[in-house]
Amino acid sequence: MRLIKIFDSIAFRISFSIAVIVASTAVAVGWIIMREERKMLELELRSKGKYLTEIMSRRLVEPILYEERYEIFSLLQASMKGKESLVVYGEVYDKNGEVVVTAYKDEKLHKIIPLFENSIGSVDVREDNLLYHITLPINVEALGTIGFLRLGITKEPLYTTLKTVKQKFYLLSGGIIFIGIMIGLWMARKILRPILILNKGVRMVGEGELGIEVPVVGEGEIKELALSFNRMSKKLKELINETRAAQENLVRTEKLYAVGEFSAGVAHEIKNPLTSIKMLIQTVKQKKQALSSKDIEILEEEINRIDRIVKDFLAFARHEKTEKADVNINNLLEEVIAITRPKMEQSAISIKQKFSQPLPIIKGSHDALKQAFLNIVLNAIQAMDSGGGTLEIVTSYESGVMSQGLGNMPHNTPKVSVIIKDTGIGIPEKNLKKIFDPFFTTKEDGTGMGLALTYNIINDHSGRIDIDSTPFMGTTVRVELPL
Repeated sequence: MRLIKIFDSIAFRISFSIAVIVASTAVAVGWIIMREERKMLELELRSKGKYLTEIMSRRLVEPILYEERYEIFSLLQASMKGKESLVVYGEVYDKNGEVVVTAYKDEKLHKIIPLFENSIGSVDVREDNLLYHITLPINVEALGTIGFLRLGITKEPLYTTLKTVKQKFYLLSGGIIFIGIMIGLWMARKILRPILILNKGVRMVGEGELGIEVPVVGEGEIKELALSFNRMSKKLKELINETRAAQENLVRTEKLYAVGEFSAGVAHEIKNPLTSIKMLIQTVKQKKQALSSKDIEILEEEINRIDRIVKDFLAFARHEKTEKADVNINNLLEEVIAITRPKMEQSAISIKQKFSQPLPIIKGSHDALKQAFLNIVLNAIQAMDSGGGTLEIVTSYESGVMSQGLGNMPHNTPKVSVIIKDTGIGIPEKNLKKIFDPFFTTKEDGTGMGLALTYNIINDHSGRIDIDSTPFMGTTVRVELPL
């Protein structure tokens, strides 16, 4: 990761670009110099070869005329002596192209020498990778062409010189590239230093060190940018402090408001059963009669109602994290269906089950999740209580990205999805935003705590719950729980 960060830095890119430009320039210039140097050395070697051939041809006139083969051989051998000699073989032919004398510095050369072809008039130069083969007619003014001389001129000095030139070029290019890289690094550091300082300051602000000021370096726009950053950092700290103070005040206000709302809700819910109890007691006092069995039954129902309201309120207000264990959602839903089946049969509601098999096990509280799904199913049954309908429950496993939901819902995690769909009266659009609020209910005998508790349970399991409803067509509840 550190290497990737270095390679992605502007300093490295600028330095690398300068180095590439310097290296490319050095290589291009060196290639041109080497090419011209080779041409010049080849031309010089060819000229030397021709010159040696012309001198040797003049010295061979008399021995050829008198057919002194040994003298011819001696002259050829003499031209090859010494390490500095360019001649590696010599051949003398008569005017008909027949071999007269041959001499070789190394007998191995005999195998690579091309066949002789008559070349009357001018110098004939042929070459291969190792030698120049220079052929020259030997002429006498009175007799014309009396023979031919062919010398082999080695290219070894050419290659040796080129090798030396290449070594010098490599050293020089290496030095130029190294100096170019150093200059590039120095320039990048000098130019980018103010930007690097600003980058460090921005990173520190991003990590929460508000109000930090960076050294003002550089000139022109860079200097102005540093000054603007310092002003921004100072102003940002002031704004954050003001925002935090306002947020703390808002939280205190929200807490007081929530306490007031809860208190009002509890008081409102408890008021009705207390009123009924109070009226019964007043009636008994006025008539001075004992409570009838029916009156006692009413008192018991109202007291139970108060007890249920208080329990729901405490369950919501004192919500604690539950211990998690392995839960099979399919089995849990089967239990919910078994509990509610008599009520569904009584209300002429048919049920459709589409459970994914096998469904992965999740971590959660069996009892809490059972209560949450029981609340959802009971709401669906009550929505279809008047005219029957169909309740559909579908489970599935999804490995895609979980959308942002309640609390700290994880992303990119596998999840179990439960869809509970009814064909009931639906929920008006204006009420959809309130259905999870405590004490919000449209039922005469409801407490408004069922879906609020369900919301808390799903949130405690890092899950998500969505409700989509169309009046007079039905409601769909989707619950997602991470594995």
